[in-house]
Amino acid sequence: MKKFYYLLAALLVIAVVVSLPGCGRTDSAKSANPLSGTWEYTDAEYGISTVYVLKDDGTGTYTMKVGDTEVVYELKYETKDDHLLVTYVNNEIFTEEDVFDSLFRFSDPDTLILKDSFGEELTYVRK
Repeated sequence: MKKFYYLLAALLVIAVVVSLPGCGRTDSAKSANPLSGTWEYTDAEYGISTVYVLKDDGTGTYTMKVGDTEVVYELKYETKDDHLLVTYVNNEIFTEEDVFDSLFRFSDPDTLILKDSFGEELTYVRK
């Protein structure tokens, strides 16, 4: 019976050791690109929310919702130093020659601060 308890204890230790490395990790933590993921900004005062979905391959979407109206744009992005460079594709408003340049920084791994060309800072939270 004593051997059974030792074996059970050993199996529990192995299970804990195997499962601990994944604790606290999100999919973005596995990515080499800290911008990869879904980022949401909400302005409750004006009823506006925007969401960036940024993929590892440099593509994604930008969704803007104002009241009941929602618009989704496909995008390509790249980074140069602390600049996020975004071009929108397959839409009527912007051409791929229109590059939107925002400074970016992280206040923590799940909080992205974007500063646009007008100097306004928007705080996006990882979802």
